[in-house]
Amino acid sequence: MTEIKEEASQQPSPQTEDKKTPAVKTPSKLFTDYYGTIFLLLIALYVAAGFFVIKPKIDYNKQVEVDTLALRQEIENERFYFDGLSRSVAAAQAISPEVLDRVDKALPREVSVPELLVILSGAARISQVELNNLIFENSSAAVPGTKGPLPLNITMSVGANNYLEVKNFLRVLENSLRIFDVQNINVTGLDQEKTNFSLQLKTYYYPAVKEDVK
Repeated sequence: MTEIKEEASQQPSPQTEDKKTPAVKTPSKLFTDYYGTIFLLLIALYVAAGFFVIKPKIDYNKQVEVDTLALRQEIENERFYFDGLSRSVAAAQAISPEVLDRVDKALPREVSVPELLVILSGAARISQVELNNLIFENSSAAVPGTKGPLPLNITMSVGANNYLEVKNFLRVLENSLRIFDVQNINVTGLDQEKTNFSLQLKTYYYPAVKEDVK
């Protein structure tokens, strides 16, 4: 009986085993010694990922936005241009054929020497002067690609009773549809009946632009 009690006293009770303190696991020495270095390394990796991965995408999106705005502005400018062009075409189509004919006579597409002879002879008949020695000089012939009106020089001799008749002759030319500029007037000779005047005039024509065919 005594032996049974001793064996029972030697066996640990369940309550005693539950009260034992669990063993504390010490942290890794690698983590404790290099905590700061690991933390900085993680931050560096995050920054590098943002710089090499995220930043290019952000820059690309910004560039796409800039290109989109530029394209919108270009489209808007083109729209304004075509609107203005449409208004110009509509205004040109509204011009009457009579006005276009008058403009073509004032600034023809060609030199039109026969038409000039008709105008000059008609002005001479109205002002009662005599035309002699008409010379037409086209010193600036149209060059391919040239834009704008070109001059045509006219030299003539006019026989008149007095200077007033010459002034009337020039006034008739100024009132005609064709453009005339008086460059020079000289008295070249006197005879018993008429006084001879040398006139230098300039008129203009607007040649059509011819594009080079390649």
